[in-house]
Formats: sequence, structure tokens, C-alpha cells
Amino acid sequence: MKKIFYPLIVLLVFFNMVNAQEFENISFYSLKSKADTIDFIKIGTGETKPTLIFCQGSLPIPLIVTEQTNYFIPAVNNFDYRKLVEKWHVVIISMPNIPVVAEQSDLTDYQYCIDGKFPQKYIENNYLEKYVERGNKVVNFIAKQKWADKNNIYIIGHSQGAHVAIEMAKENKIIAAVGYLSGNVLGRFSQYILQCRFDEQKGMLSSQDAQDNIVQNIEWWTAVCRDSVSLKNGDTNRTWKSFGKENINTIAKLKQPAYVAYGTKDTGPVMCDLLPIYFELEGKTNYKLYPVVGCGHNFEEIFLNGAPDYDNMHWQEVMDEFVRWVELQ
Repeated sequence: MKKIFYPLIVLLVFFNMVNAQEFENISFYSLKSKADTIDFIKIGTGETKPTLIFCQGSLPIPLIVTEQTNYFIPAVNNFDYRKLVEKWHVVIISMPNIPVVAEQSDLTDYQYCIDGKFPQKYIENNYLEKYVERGNKVVNFIAKQKWADKNNIYIIGHSQGAHVAIEMAKENKIIAAVGYLSGNVLGRFSQYILQCRFDEQKGMLSSQDAQDNIVQNIEWWTAVCRDSVSLKNGDTNRTWKSFGKENINTIAKLKQPAYVAYGTKDTGPVMCDLLPIYFELEGKTNYKLYPVVGCGHNFEEIFLNGAPDYDNMHWQEVMDEFVRWVELQ
């Protein structure tokens, strides 16, 4: 049997350091309880205006990465968030038990590690339900602040963050609309199965190898669902199971308006093409699908040889369209 291992698709970091003696228009917040400390930042000045909460993708990446007097914000560095904060506050919530600010030299591939491993508390809290719980506490806090227009609190998530955003919106009616970017509506694990069939159809795998790999992946998934503690690729089975849930029905039954954007050459979100079928079955009309044709997971164009072209990304286009769409709701 030919073994094929597919890497997780995560938010890539593209560097655009800003030179500043202090963090420009950034406020720091901590919601503390006996069980948890939820850190988040708000980018934007103090006047009352709409708020956009951005849910970042996977991996323990700090909110702000510094290098001497320079800094960048990985989660929103792929588009011009300074343009956004002219009209909005932008909020980003820290990953569980990960520092808000870290020096680039102290990180491993821009991830926060201790002795080459993810922090144990992060590993324990890195699952969907925890992110949703933490995120909605932040939403409820924001709604009480003078700087926030409580009728215009929006949430948008990319990759893993798309799953978090949609579940937060399901539970919290304060959220006015939701953006779902590069999410896999069949759950994160399904891409491993789909990729086997795609590779078979492309002639990259024989039919027997594809079938053998699918069987192997199903055995892995069976173990995931029966044991919540074991680690695989840095995540517990609890993490894998929580992000393995489908959310087609969640999105289709969502009361709030939903914006769905994805690259058409991205394997994971390929089933987003089917969402209008389920939307119409549920009578949901307050949605917008925005397929970015010929692009990948980070809305990057793809060369003819299949390689990503990160010099030509469409993140700004995706975010601009989201803002235009929201303003029409």
C-alpha cells in the first residue's frame, strides 16, 4: 500500500512589518476567570462604530509578532486592515494559553513552542467548543462597551476559524452577520478522504492505492472518535473530532446573513459549491457565495504547474466584498 500523508492546511503568514515605537491604535483586553484568561486586541480608535471579530486559523501563533521596534499582526496581515479600521473596530482573540505578543526570535516557524512542543495547556484547550465558548464571551463583553455599536457586531473566520465563526453565530444572536472563508463544510477530516479520490482521478494514485489510503484514514478516524486524548500531528483526538463535524446544516439554518468565500482550487472547501442547494431547501436567502476562481486556500493564484503564487493573492478583494455585502444588509 502506498502511504500518502496530507499536511494540514493552515493560515500562512506573509510579512509586512510596521515600524513603530508603540502599537498603533491597538488596545489590549483580558477577560479573567478562575478557569481561563481570554486575551484579545482591538485595532481602531475609540469612537462608536461597527466591530469585526476575525477568527484566525489553526496553530499557536501570537497575535502580534515583534522584531525590535517593528511588528506585524499575522491573522490580518494578508489584507489592509488599516483601511478597514477607518470605519470599523477589528478584534482578534488570542489562541488559548498563547502569549498575545512575542518576539520573532522566540518563535519556531512563527509558532509558540516550549522546548520544541506546543504548550500543554494550549493542547488541552485547542478544540472547537472551547473556541466558541471563549469567542462568545468576547462578543458579550464587546456589546457592553461604549466604543461598540452593539447592533453591528460581525464575525469572520478563515480555515479553522471559519468553523469557529459559524458556531459562534449559531449560539449568539448578538452577531449581526458571519463570514465563512476557506472552510470545509464537511469537516476538516473529510479532505483526507476527498484528496485520495482527487489524486486517483488525476492519475497520481492507482485506484487500489487510493482505496487503501481511504481505509487507512477511516481507521485513523475510528480511533479519533473513540479516544479523545491521543495526539496526532500535534493535535489531540478531541481537536480532530471537534473540527471534523460537518456544518452544512448549521450554515443553512443560520438566522444571520452568511458570506461564504473560497478558492475554487482549494481541496478542503470544494463542497461549498453545494451550499446553495441546502440554503434554498431551508429557504435561506440572506447569503452570498463568493468563489475566487482559480485560487487556493489563501486566495492565492495557482501556476499552471499547480504551485501557489503568493505574489498574487486576492485577500483584499475577498475582504472588500465582505464589507460591501455587509453594508447592504
